[in-house]
Amino acid sequence: MAMLNMIGGGGAGSVTAGLLSQAPETWNPALYQLAVSVHEVAVKPLTSVVLAVMFTLELARNSTRIEADRDLGVKIVAGTMFRIALVFIAVRNAGLFIGMFNRVTQFLMQGVSSQMSFEVAGEGGQLGDLMRDQIRDAGVMGQAALFFLLVIPWLLSQLASVVFTVVLYVRFIELYALTAFQSLPFAFLVHEDTKPIGVGFFKSYARTSVNAVCVFVCLVFYQRIVVDAVRIPDSADKGMVSWVTGNFGNLMMAGILLFFVIAVSQRVSRAIAGGE
Repeated sequence: MAMLNMIGGGGAGSVTAGLLSQAPETWNPALYQLAVSVHEVAVKPLTSVVLAVMFTLELARNSTRIEADRDLGVKIVAGTMFRIALVFIAVRNAGLFIGMFNRVTQFLMQGVSSQMSFEVAGEGGQLGDLMRDQIRDAGVMGQAALFFLLVIPWLLSQLASVVFTVVLYVRFIELYALTAFQSLPFAFLVHEDTKPIGVGFFKSYARTSVNAVCVFVCLVFYQRIVVDAVRIPDSADKGMVSWVTGNFGNLMMAGILLFFVIAVSQRVSRAIAGGE
């Protein structure tokens, strides 16, 4: 049953549920605090320097537009100073803006998980659990033959599950790295020429954060597709060996499909949050 559960995505699902249900600050508090410390000690002073340069460039750019009309010039300078003040406040509270993305992701995860579950891949459970009676009725010899026939699909699914887990760990590493530079993008929002840099940062963080929801949804869909594809027998009368040989292609497909699920979740994240 464990091998069939793995082939049906149960292995990836159990790991994914634990990784995706947590925010960066709760999954590994030590790494999160390290990222915050790097930001406070190294990045924040750099942000102050960049802000000063950007403020100067923005005022210099606007000064070329105020020579002809003094009243208009006063309005332009006042508007520029107001925008600079807003950016300065945003830099001082960059953690709140980054935390907003995490809160939104957690809210979406709670809503999605209330409608979907890894524990219910089909009507009754995961692939191996759905075939519990058939496997038991197959006897020792049938179970032994079943084991040897399932080795290759199981290994493929195991490899896909490892890759899936690595992708999720990389997601957290990316979130921690982006957290370490959380205030710097705000400095680039001041000047029109550097504004795309700041916007790109927030798109990247939003995409990485919301990817948790996309992975969750795609994996649940994957599990249900696999359960439907293998055509679970009603009983062991026809023999589990004949069932495996008849569904060998679909069982192999399950492991291969999991690799594509990883790519699809990334594409959905980019479609939602934008970015390359």
